[in-house]
Amino acid sequence: MRVFKVCLLVIRRRMVMFATYFIIFIGVSIMLSQFSRQSYNSVFEESRPAFTVINRDKETIYTEKMMDFLKEHGTYVPLEDDMEAIQDARFNEAVSYILIIPEGFQDALKDQKPVKLLENMIQDSASGYQMSSYVNQYWGYIQTREKIEENPDREKIADEVSELLNRSVSVEKRQYLKTQPVSEGFKAQYQVAPYIILVICVLCITSIFLSFQRPDIRMRNLCGPLKPFTRLWQMGLGCSCVGIVFWIILTAAGLFLYYDSVKDMDIRITGLILLNSFIMLLLAMAVSVLASLFVRDTNMQNAAANILALGLSFLGGAFVPISIMGDSVLKVARCLPVYWYEECLDEISGLTGFGMENLLPVWKCMGILLGFTIAVLCVTLAVNKQKSGGEESFGTTKTEIGM
Repeated sequence: MRVFKVCLLVIRRRMVMFATYFIIFIGVSIMLSQFSRQSYNSVFEESRPAFTVINRDKETIYTEKMMDFLKEHGTYVPLEDDMEAIQDARFNEAVSYILIIPEGFQDALKDQKPVKLLENMIQDSASGYQMSSYVNQYWGYIQTREKIEENPDREKIADEVSELLNRSVSVEKRQYLKTQPVSEGFKAQYQVAPYIILVICVLCITSIFLSFQRPDIRMRNLCGPLKPFTRLWQMGLGCSCVGIVFWIILTAAGLFLYYDSVKDMDIRITGLILLNSFIMLLLAMAVSVLASLFVRDTNMQNAAANILALGLSFLGGAFVPISIMGDSVLKVARCLPVYWYEECLDEISGLTGFGMENLLPVWKCMGILLGFTIAVLCVTLAVNKQKSGGEESFGTTKTEIGM
């Protein structure tokens, strides 16, 4: 097992660099988990958007009841009737919804063309639309009663409308899994995991192959008693051991850092996330072997590791969520393996059951990822066959180890 021992020697000499990458990755994953931290509560709670009401009309029982009704469903933020104050509140997102009651609004409720309310809300804001819905419901009922009654009793109408709108229904929240959802911190680590897996695998495997590509060493090995198949088998074993050991360390670090949340997760979901990352490791090892056929020195090695890892990770959705990518970017991302890794991670995180219909998208993404791995290996064999018969296979190669 001399070749296998040489592989381990090469990795040991570059251990400081690998440890540096790994520590940086753990730091980045911890920061991402802090930014995406989310607390889960088993009790249903109604959201209470911040709102303000500027009444330029007279104070009546209608406006009093409306304010009482809105305060039950939102958080009232008083603002002056000043354009600068309103603009500052919108710019700083101090309120989600601003209602302005224009002068003469209540007196024109019976008219064919009533005065319209003025609304200002954050664009595409769910909380803003929620408060707008409450306001429209309230004044819609008021306007209907005003039109159908000849001498409306405003106090009675306001009380009846408030009572009608305050009716509620019981909310039942069902939890399909017996455990807590996927921890945001744990998911954040595995979301960016393709980057560190690709970087470490490319650096490790190309370092091993560089050590055997020096022309004198390669010609000596070809003339030696060790069969080429045995040498390649031991090199493959060394690369596999290094990759698996790194994957185990990565997994152990994630379980240690997020143990409090991972222990409450369903063990099957945790297993699927780890299986997904292991398939990503296989792909990274295949890409690294292909890259080793073109890398000739350490400068090319570092460039290849960073370009492959950053390019595939950024476009695949490791650093930028897939949900906010544009259509043109997604068309490119779907052609990359990291995209399907991230898609699989999202599918696993959203599982509500473990039936065939629930797991089918997960197996589909994993199958596509395995397909990419097999395709890369086939390309590697074809390129290696073409290069091994040419003169360039014995070209100049700079390495850090001599035999």
